[in-house]
Amino acid sequence: MKKRRLLFVIIITIIILIVVLPIGNSVRNNLLLNKYAAQLYSIPLPRDTLLIGNNKNVGNLYGTGNHLDFVATIEIKTSLPENELYAYYNNMHTKIRSVEELSLFEMGTYPDLTINHHVQNIEVIPKAQAKLIYGSSCILGKSDIVDKNIDETLFIIQIKDTHYGSDLDWRTH
Repeated sequence: MKKRRLLFVIIITIIILIVVLPIGNSVRNNLLLNKYAAQLYSIPLPRDTLLIGNNKNVGNLYGTGNHLDFVATIEIKTSLPENELYAYYNNMHTKIRSVEELSLFEMGTYPDLTINHHVQNIEVIPKAQAKLIYGSSCILGKSDIVDKNIDETLFIIQIKDTHYGSDLDWRTH
């Protein structure tokens, strides 16, 4: 009787660990994403600029492999030229901390040792030149091709922090 009870407790414990750990890591990563994105969203818009929308995402968003990426963007409409936007946001990049710096617990690292999680850039991408990187549905890069059908006063402002270990988050597979 005691052996059955002990076996039952062990089985229930294993089931709870299998279910709770990935869910716990996903919740933690969502909280980190919210903190990370809030840094970009809290930067005041430059003069003559209107916020169109914002977006954020976490998961395997950048290429292939088993890793965790964080990205946040805002879309703006402005009369300012790209170089002025770049100068404005380049001055603000010191306000952006990495996900690793925001986390209370150590983040797992991906084997790629070239990634520096302490230097955060704010990218300014004209929407007419925005392209998805590696087929990602979330991370944008600047293309040499200009889409003349998109308003030239629209820009995407993006921060990303990529290549953390998966930490059992189901979105990294």
